[in-house]
Amino acid sequence: MTVRFDEAWISARRVAARISDDGLDVVLVRNLLGMISVVLGNSRMLPATDLVQRVGDELRAETGPFCALTPVLIWQDLSAPEALADAPGRSIVREPGEGVGRLITVERTVVGTEWSRITTDPPGRRVTLYGFKGGVGRSTATVMLARHLAKQGQCVLVVDLDLESPGVSALLIDDEQLPASGIVDHFAEAAVDNAAGLDLVARSSAIRSQGNGEVWIAPASGRPGPTYRYLPKLNRAYLEEPPFAERLNDAVTACEDRVTFLSRAPDVVLLDSRAGLHDIAAVAITQLSDLSLLFAVDNPHTWAGYRELFREWGTDPERARAIRERLKMVASGVPTARDDYLLSFLDHSQTCLAELYDDVDMLEGYNPSLQDVDAPHWPLPISFQPNLVGLDAAAHREWLEDAQIESSFFEFLQGATDLIERSFS
Repeated sequence: MTVRFDEAWISARRVAARISDDGLDVVLVRNLLGMISVVLGNSRMLPATDLVQRVGDELRAETGPFCALTPVLIWQDLSAPEALADAPGRSIVREPGEGVGRLITVERTVVGTEWSRITTDPPGRRVTLYGFKGGVGRSTATVMLARHLAKQGQCVLVVDLDLESPGVSALLIDDEQLPASGIVDHFAEAAVDNAAGLDLVARSSAIRSQGNGEVWIAPASGRPGPTYRYLPKLNRAYLEEPPFAERLNDAVTACEDRVTFLSRAPDVVLLDSRAGLHDIAAVAITQLSDLSLLFAVDNPHTWAGYRELFREWGTDPERARAIRERLKMVASGVPTARDDYLLSFLDHSQTCLAELYDDVDMLEGYNPSLQDVDAPHWPLPISFQPNLVGLDAAAHREWLEDAQIESSFFEFLQGATDLIERSFS
């Protein structure tokens, strides 16, 4: 029978678990081509020769074409074993215990590894707004939230991280008022240590807050002009060295520093992330912010995507604990018949996020009830607003003063503001 990619990994995990059950430490590795190998033992324990042979035979039989040419490696023979144990894409399946060994899996991937690199101490005062699918009103909500916070006297910086499809900038500022440079310019210039002094931010011309409130925009692209080119810089944005997460954080930090230089330190930084399972979204959620608002509409495609993401985080209890209370679902486009819709949304949301919760029988575990309004699965609602359909925001800046539009965001704005205050306190 032909062994396929997914089946090979499942079978390999069973083999690794059996070895770990016998008290030996195991690192299960899948490389860029999907080839699978295991590393046995640790600095204190050397596996028996007959065990190495038996494991190799099992892996070849179970994983077929996805078995590495050298299926079994010995921990003590590796030149830098600690680097493997701490590698990106690592998941701790089980810690060593009475009679059982440690079990770790490592995925070697080209993209997507940032989703597993969850920092436990992200930079403060940053909020990521993300949607698994596009077209859920994320950018509009970003603008409404920035305006709402500015009305309360906050200095708000909005960073457009949707590099492949920039949009939030157009809602906040006219092209001729954009700064000379954008996020992609920082990537290009920083690569040759030439980013100092870049003009990266501009104050929003669409939002004029009374009092001390300010809204600044850090666009993906700089001001259009005869010599300005965006695509050549975008093509170089995802270089592997230095690490992408480090370069993205440096770019956001440079924008924050620029606002501080021109006015004052931002009170809140809103990261308008791109949709999908892209590394930009991964870095923004897992490493750059201590609160992420996850936008969704109640349909099977959206929940299938979120379920896959949460399940991946949930395979490692450390990752689940680090990320789950930094998340909050947002129900976008809630129809007039809202009660049934929100009940269905809540049910699907809780089912997905349960991938990150502890077992219900754990006395000290984290498993909020379905009706817990503070739980990640309880959504902040945004009502469907027909006045936003087909809106040309640049030509009709007065949309921000539309009372009907503002009312549709009321619950979201109140809830998000409370979360921001709690997260930043």
